[in-house]
Amino acid sequence: MLIDHIAWLFVPTAGAAGQAMHFIGRITAPVMCFFISEGYHYTKNLRRYFTRMCIFAVISHFAFAFCFNGGFLEMGTESVIATLTLSLLAVHIINSEKVIKALKLPLILLLAYFAERCDWGAAAVMFTITFELARGSRKNQLIAYSVSAFLYVLPTIDTFIKGYDIFWDNIYNFGVFLPIPLLFLYNGEKGGGKYTKWVFYIFYPAHLIFLQYLNLRYT
Repeated sequence: MLIDHIAWLFVPTAGAAGQAMHFIGRITAPVMCFFISEGYHYTKNLRRYFTRMCIFAVISHFAFAFCFNGGFLEMGTESVIATLTLSLLAVHIINSEKVIKALKLPLILLLAYFAERCDWGAAAVMFTITFELARGSRKNQLIAYSVSAFLYVLPTIDTFIKGYDIFWDNIYNFGVFLPIPLLFLYNGEKGGGKYTKWVFYIFYPAHLIFLQYLNLRYT
């Protein structure tokens, strides 16, 4: 994530360094989507979890806007935390017995529509759902994710027909396949300590503000 954001601000995307950094950066969101699905089933208090994600999404909005939209109060693309919050809601819709079955797909499509205003867009919702629907078998999860990852890179493959230069500028998207071996090694056990999650909650908005400060100060 940090490598990806550094590249967006300081490294030309068309160059080899930019492509390599964004390629590595494609790891983060799919792994987050995986743990959104896992977190839904392991959390002791779903309402508190969802509330925390909503608060975090609001805080991150201002940091993301400052970093990528031009100012703290500028409106534009929302952060990936907003996307993950919508993804968490999609997982809840899938599992909730209170939601009529006939409404589940329309509601999830509506969430995907709103996610298109956020970083990673509907793809993150799709990744999370594939992990969720195949949950119970790591092999099936990774197969399902591989299919969704292929769908994600289809537009990039299509650009090869339009011209090699366009294809090269977007080849970093193939990095979405990198999480597969990492997730295969996950043992299903909770890692970190009691306050580990708060490190990420603080780091995400803090690093965006810091990077944009450096960008404005030294470039």
